[in-house]
Amino acid sequence: MRFAYMDEAGNTGRRFDDADQPIHLILSLVVDEAKISTLHEHVRGTGRRHFAHCFDDPKFEFHGQHLYAGRGFCEEMEPQKRIEIFDDVLTGIELAEADVIVRGVQKPGLARRYGNPYHPHDIALMYTIESIERLARSEDCQVLLVADEAKEIEDSARRDLAAYQEMGTAWGIYTEQIDHIVDTIHFVASHHNGGIQVADCATFVASRMRRIQAGIVQDGPASEAIEGLWERRIEPFVHANEVWCP
Repeated sequence: MRFAYMDEAGNTGRRFDDADQPIHLILSLVVDEAKISTLHEHVRGTGRRHFAHCFDDPKFEFHGQHLYAGRGFCEEMEPQKRIEIFDDVLTGIELAEADVIVRGVQKPGLARRYGNPYHPHDIALMYTIESIERLARSEDCQVLLVADEAKEIEDSARRDLAAYQEMGTAWGIYTEQIDHIVDTIHFVASHHNGGIQVADCATFVASRMRRIQAGIVQDGPASEAIEGLWERRIEPFVHANEVWCP
């Protein structure tokens, strides 16, 4: 059994023309059940090392956006220290021997191509499910999906997965029968789950990398730090990385 810890970036609802967030992206960390305790202990240990003064706060957690921008528990922390912690958190991917799956959809193209397009999350999720299914099939294992809670999409996401499990994915050139992903999608509060926190940090970096490559984010020390995190801590473990551009 493997667990897929999932998070998303670029969710602007049905607003497809946000120039700063043109891609709706979902990143998943697929971890063998034998490595889950290793991943969670790594996150707890990282919290104790860097946030001894507030780690016991019930709401403490690692957020990629907060580490990058110096918000929340990272307020008033120097940029170099925040990147050091970011790097430390993402080391959990290697320790857990996780496979990273990144799938997404370009929203402006979706709006141009279809008069009444599906919600971008629905499309990104379908592609994510297909990629996880292919990975599970190649390894002859089952996968349970665990996602960061998001009340506005939880019911539709569970409904879509159930439909794919019954009838296969809905559309596209290569549809998939989904029979290695079990049960439903389990949405959890991120501050209770270290796997989701690592996925959150990795999702922030993956999304930011796309914006750097598209010229939306300017070059500079901050972009170089993100590129370094991607190249060292995420890219070596990527199993799939694809955005559909309609």
